[in-house]
Amino acid sequence: MRVRCGSCRTQFEVAGAGRFACPVCGSINVVRNGPSGGAEQPAPAQSMGGYPTAPGMGAQGGQPPPPPPPPKEQPMPKVECPECGFTFIVGMVPTVTCPMCSAEVSTGIEEDDEE
Repeated sequence: MRVRCGSCRTQFEVAGAGRFACPVCGSINVVRNGPSGGAEQPAPAQSMGGYPTAPGMGAQGGQPPPPPPPPKEQPMPKVECPECGFTFIVGMVPTVTCPMCSAEVSTGIEEDDEE
């Protein structure tokens, strides 16, 4: 059976009803028997938290939920030049030169003394 991912719209083959990860984006897609699938599909069972379980998993669930996404990386610090007002991304350095007007700009990051 050919299905389309609900997130990235990629089409891929599955054997039948169940839960399948998209081969492109990894999103979990639930495939149910459609009207041409033969048997009438019962209402989805409720699992912990009130969320519906996938077909064939029962009320206890069959697979653990996917792990949470990794924490997002902190964005690089931005500074605004006091001379020209240009905002730009800086690294982990105490002072930088503004790329627009060449003014010295303090980033607020303290310099490490590695002596």
